Amino acid sequence: MITPKHLKKTIKGNYRLIAISDIHGHLDRFIALLQKVHYTPEDYLVIIGDFVEKGDQVIETIHYIKKLSQNKRVFVLAGNCEWALDALLTVPELAPQIPQYLKRVSTNGCIREVYHLLHLDDGHETTLGVQKKILEYLKEEIDFISHLPVTLKINQFLFVHAGVEKRKDYQNSSLSSLLEMQHFYDQGHILKEMVVVGHLPTSNYYLDHICNDVIINEKKKIISIDGGTGVKAVSQLNALIIECCDDKVQFHQEAVQPLPIYWIIEDVYEKSQLAHKIGYPYFEVKVLQTGEQFTECIQEETHQRLMIKNEFLYQKNGKTFCLDDYTDYMISAKAGEYVKLLGIYGEYAYVIYQNQVGWIKYEYLKAL
Repeated sequence: MITPKHLKKTIKGNYRLIAISDIHGHLDRFIALLQKVHYTPEDYLVIIGDFVEKGDQVIETIHYIKKLSQNKRVFVLAGNCEWALDALLTVPELAPQIPQYLKRVSTNGCIREVYHLLHLDDGHETTLGVQKKILEYLKEEIDFISHLPVTLKINQFLFVHAGVEKRKDYQNSSLSSLLEMQHFYDQGHILKEMVVVGHLPTSNYYLDHICNDVIINEKKKIISIDGGTGVKAVSQLNALIIECCDDKVQFHQEAVQPLPIYWIIEDVYEKSQLAHKIGYPYFEVKVLQTGEQFTECIQEETHQRLMIKNEFLYQKNGKTFCLDDYTDYMISAKAGEYVKLLGIYGEYAYVIYQNQVGWIKYEYLKAL
């Protein structure tokens, strides 16, 4: 089992540090991001947890990160997903939760991968037997995960997956706070260090638009870097780059967002409008008027009244919900410019244009 271990390191002189969180088994994105930031073994690299589950390359990601960690300048921290994976496979009392876990999660992740690989879905094994066989198969990976620290202090920076409690002895924060605190950015901390976290996608903190960029809040002394990979339909994998030269610190950020590029082939003009957003945790809406393409809805907690593409609405227990983050913004653009395509829904395309997520008629686009 993961136990709270806390690392401290002092770097003297100039340095370059790259922090990445919430890779969630997306090894291709991770490698592409390391290439984009020109990572070398001379850099310091900090992985702030949640590199497992939710993606299709979880086992490969663990192996890759384990190999990277042989470099003394690479630090790997545990997140709530590492803790959950470790507990689910090592605590006998949690074995009955594996079937529920497989029903609850999506179609990927290493537990599901091994579950099918070992033909444990034939129903012949007890839940304890299933747990034992998956653990035997993943012994090397779980051994690596179970020994990961939960915090890392480097100079004036503290890296932790979710957050710390409001106490100077942050090491005595509960493990649940360190790995799965939900409101750290809002409640803040009392430390002198700048605290760098992942865990919650940064898009959660924007009320009126979808944005997954790194958030650097000097006043709160919090940097949030989770770009929503493996969690959000609109997502990216972020890298926070900290460069220290002659005791002066500068921040930079890079991101990988592998989406197809489309040209705009005709000027598009939409009248001036306010952007509205559906976001975590307020996904329940009430239908006001159903339309052929878009349905007028209201989100009561946020008082947002907006048009939701019909494909983004679903029913559950007699209530109506919107799928994931959503904006009703209609894009205005000129011919010759380009967008990143998120998806095609009927006559409309959901796109990113100049960092703004929104809608444009698909007939105005042409694949690059």
